[in-house]
Amino acid sequence: MLIVDGQSNERLVLDGEWFEKLHGGQSKTRVPASSFRGATWQDIDRRVKMFSKEREQLVSVTLAFDGGPFVGFVAPAEKRPQLEAIVAGLEAARPAS
Repeated sequence: MLIVDGQSNERLVLDGEWFEKLHGGQSKTRVPASSFRGATWQDIDRRVKMFSKEREQLVSVTLAFDGGPFVGFVAPAEKRPQLEAIVAGLEAARPAS
């Protein structure tokens, strides 16, 4: 089981054949991992507070699945390896073409 915690009290879970996004501990999206189609990555650099000089580095990933659900997720940049592991697990769950 792979778990990554992100911004806004969100969590991604890859558990065997299922992928799930939770918000505040409640399931928002649950789909078969084999329905995964692709991921789009974006690195984000933003201010911590408005007018502040302090900055934070984030990574955003949008996951696409068959039948429509797109799952967006934002986490601190240091969690990118964990997100890449989830994407690799989703890719491995896809049926061979």
